[in-house]
Amino acid sequence: MSDAPALDHDHTAHPPAEKDVVPSLRLVLIGVLALAVFFVGSLFTGLAMAAIRQSVNPSGQAALPEAAGRAKIGIVEQRLFEHANQGLAFREEAERRLNSTGWVDRQKGIVHIPIDRAMDMVVKGARP
Repeated sequence: MSDAPALDHDHTAHPPAEKDVVPSLRLVLIGVLALAVFFVGSLFTGLAMAAIRQSVNPSGQAALPEAAGRAKIGIVEQRLFEHANQGLAFREEAERRLNSTGWVDRQKGIVHIPIDRAMDMVVKGARP
């Protein structure tokens, strides 16, 4: 039918696989070089920071902020946590107010009474 020559190819055979060779010495050298670069960079950065710190503050002592001595600057507490007592003072003031009587608004005739007395009055049905 056709005068084309028959090609003799075997489609089932695969070429031989390459050897799996991992260049381990090369990988180790790259890792060691990366560590050396990191170490040298860290050392350089540390020395540069020490030089900058020395040039900015030659005495070596930390500079005090402008508002030195104030307990709070903005919303930032300046004292050490061990010395901060604002929470305790707030609680003592709140308890003192809950257990005392006094004026809230004298012109309108509004007072505050001890919380225990107020709760007893509410239980008995008294409403403001």
